[in-house]
Amino acid sequence: MSNVKPIILAFVLCDTIIREVNTNKISLIGTFNGIFAEKFPCYHPKLSVYLAITEVHGRVPCELRMMSLTDGRMIFNLPGEISFGPTDVAELVFQLQPVRFDQAGVYAIEFWAGNELLGSRKLNVQKCDPQQQQA
Repeated sequence: MSNVKPIILAFVLCDTIIREVNTNKISLIGTFNGIFAEKFPCYHPKLSVYLAITEVHGRVPCELRMMSLTDGRMIFNLPGEISFGPTDVAELVFQLQPVRFDQAGVYAIEFWAGNELLGSRKLNVQKCDPQQQQA
């Protein structure tokens, strides 16, 4: 990796990501920052992550991780590789289903490139009372 670090332009959590066939444009549906569950462990049926990234020079190993900030456990990691020119903007799409949460707490979804943390999004997973939710 060169001295220039890749730059994250957007890092969004949502329910669904749609790429339109004719225009290749991306739509982010149902953005969110937290999840509510009645009991634990719980499964969130669908979690999508959208990243726009630039300033990548050559081939760079990368990884999307989810960490529990409550106890430091890694929930998942998805290794890969990105490769495009430094003036390009790449749109990376990760569609995860289902995602298991063993306990309420704060989680971090992190994007790493070349063994460096480029960006992170916190996700607050909370226990909710189903009777309060109906009110």
